[in-house]
Amino acid sequence: MDIDDCFNKVVGTFGKYQLLTYATLGIYQLILTSQTLLVVFVGAKPEDLKKVNPKVNDECSILTEWDLLDHQWVSDLIQSLYFCGNLIGVISFGQLSDQYGRRPVLQIGFSLLFPVCLLTAFAPSWQFFALGRFLTGILQGGAALVNYVYLQEIVGQSWWAITGAISNIQFAIGIGILAIFAYFVPNWRYLTLSVTLVQLIPLLYAWTIPESPRWLYSKRKLKEAESTLFLMAKRNGVKIPLISKINLESKSTSLSNQPKETNKNIIDLFRHSVTARRTIIMLFIWFSNSLVYYAMTLAAGSIGSNVYVSTTLSGLIEIPSTFVCTALMERRGFGRKRTTAMFMIMTSLACFSVVKVSNPMASLILGLTGKMMIAASFNAIYVYTPELFPTSVRNVALGSCSMAARVGGILASMMKSVVDVNPILGYSLFGILGLSGGLLSLQLTETLGSKPPDSFEDLDSPNHKVSGSNPTMHLKAN
Repeated sequence: MDIDDCFNKVVGTFGKYQLLTYATLGIYQLILTSQTLLVVFVGAKPEDLKKVNPKVNDECSILTEWDLLDHQWVSDLIQSLYFCGNLIGVISFGQLSDQYGRRPVLQIGFSLLFPVCLLTAFAPSWQFFALGRFLTGILQGGAALVNYVYLQEIVGQSWWAITGAISNIQFAIGIGILAIFAYFVPNWRYLTLSVTLVQLIPLLYAWTIPESPRWLYSKRKLKEAESTLFLMAKRNGVKIPLISKINLESKSTSLSNQPKETNKNIIDLFRHSVTARRTIIMLFIWFSNSLVYYAMTLAAGSIGSNVYVSTTLSGLIEIPSTFVCTALMERRGFGRKRTTAMFMIMTSLACFSVVKVSNPMASLILGLTGKMMIAASFNAIYVYTPELFPTSVRNVALGSCSMAARVGGILASMMKSVVDVNPILGYSLFGILGLSGGLLSLQLTETLGSKPPDSFEDLDSPNHKVSGSNPTMHLKAN
């Protein structure tokens, strides 16, 4: 019995324990949104906010706090520094969690993130605030990556598309929650404190979780993996006689005949021709998605006259597209590959159309449509990417792709300014990136109905397909 058989036949693909863990650690996904887009409100000009929020005064923004009204570039710099931190975080945390395990890296990341965010709220200068945002970016980016991988690895593979979609829906909802918090708590210090204190819930729970059984299995720590699966099954309410069937020894025989794998890094992704090709394509797709998505999100305040409503709307429109994306990914006619390609190409069409129209309402509708499509594409690649790579390098691969995404995020702050100055140029670039990424994704393999590879050898195995699997079953039941 291998790891997937244990989930499917004994532990449960998504039992009550997995639900509790996903719901609790999923709170962090809401926090992630607040930290990522915090500068949208704390770095805004008070006179713009006063028009729609009577609670705003001249002390509510970092621009007035440190006399930066004539230096708007500082807000863009701080946002770019945050994404620079993200870039460092996803590289370092990805490799550390592959080497030392998901649990310890996640616990340390959460524990360090809380005091850093707390100290940022009491920054005495904009330079100190910028440093705090940079450190927050490192810890948040790294911990978020490991958190996502961990939550995927504790559920059955048939649920990966759904749990990945839920994660993206949480991010979308988090945009609206941040806007609500910012409206009722406009002071930048109190707002930063508010979105920081919520971290205590997932932080405390993180110290109770077991190690990822898939990580243990990939490291051939079969006894520890069995113990973790036993614990999860027990917490799911599985009866003892059935739990006793958990036995990974049948797989250990084949594993023991193979040389023990060393710790992997980004270079190992290019040692195998299959992963090298997939890595290059996915790096570009993640970069394109991130740049277009964050540039359009950061510029959401320029849509309409109310930054709070516009930002909330920018997040909520992602929800329906995520449901549609999830449904399509589970259909044989679309799968992961065609769904990713379709939404990226539709993003490009919407962006190219914005360039052609002059009616403000038409531009608004097309802009929001483009945001919906790129959000759906982002949802698809979050699910698609882990399924393309072996467990031994899955976190490194996802970390490398996240690294490319952070480079896109860094440039997104600049692209926001480009859109403000020259919308035609900005949206034309978005269209080119979307079209290129969509066409490249068609060169990848389909993973729907396939077991996630455990090793590089699995990539060459002709018997890697799952027989008789029905990935849509849980979606329909849900």
